[in-house]
Amino acid sequence: MQEFLEKTAWLMEKPASYGAFHLIATVILMALVFICAYLLKNTNDKQNRIVLFSVGGFLLLTEVYKILFHIYVNPYNWGFFGTFPFQLCSVPMYLSLFCALCKNKKINAWLYEFMFSVNMFGGLMAFIEPSGINHGYLTLTLHAYIWHALLIFLGLYLYMSKRVCLDIASYKKGIISYYVACIVAQVFNIIFKGKINCFYISPFVQSPLAVFKNIYASCGWLVNMFLLMLGITIASAIIYFVGYIIRKKQKTT
Repeated sequence: MQEFLEKTAWLMEKPASYGAFHLIATVILMALVFICAYLLKNTNDKQNRIVLFSVGGFLLLTEVYKILFHIYVNPYNWGFFGTFPFQLCSVPMYLSLFCALCKNKKINAWLYEFMFSVNMFGGLMAFIEPSGINHGYLTLTLHAYIWHALLIFLGLYLYMSKRVCLDIASYKKGIISYYVACIVAQVFNIIFKGKINCFYISPFVQSPLAVFKNIYASCGWLVNMFLLMLGITIASAIIYFVGYIIRKKQKTT
């Protein structure tokens, strides 16, 4: 296993934010996810499960690769705990697999709204502020770019297939699901005190996010957590509102 990982450790010059690699990769990936989401917009229930399971399975396999890569080739922080797979952008890996297997449409509806409003925003932000997805290894960079592009794909696919954003009140399903995920993340942060920083709201580890790391340093973890969750709430609400307005206009034309 280690030999395989070392053979795929292709070094590259870390791409610059808004440099050629970042811009070209972003344009190509955004075009692909939009086209794929559009082509899959008429999936039935069985086909929808196949789409979700395929995306979730790919995310799971590549996440395992990334974790092993950081343990055996490019170790940092606390080994496995340094790559603890429960960040906001990790959640769709679990949700897409769960929804593919879950036949309870009410439960799935809540999780679909979460993936559309919150996780799609996370995917978009990764390309807008790409420092977290640019690495000195080609495989890690490709993993990060494709991973976050798939988050956008999931949101667009669920929207275009009319599984989310059918009425403005359904936004509460997505945002409540996000708050529940935050509680789970904070439980992990407390259990593994100082070793992980799930959702970047840990009481023990400073946030690495731009702006929020300064808030954490000057105002503490509680203010950082509140403002980060507030910001994601507002941003996801905007995405949902815009999606609803577009949906409403499509019905009238």
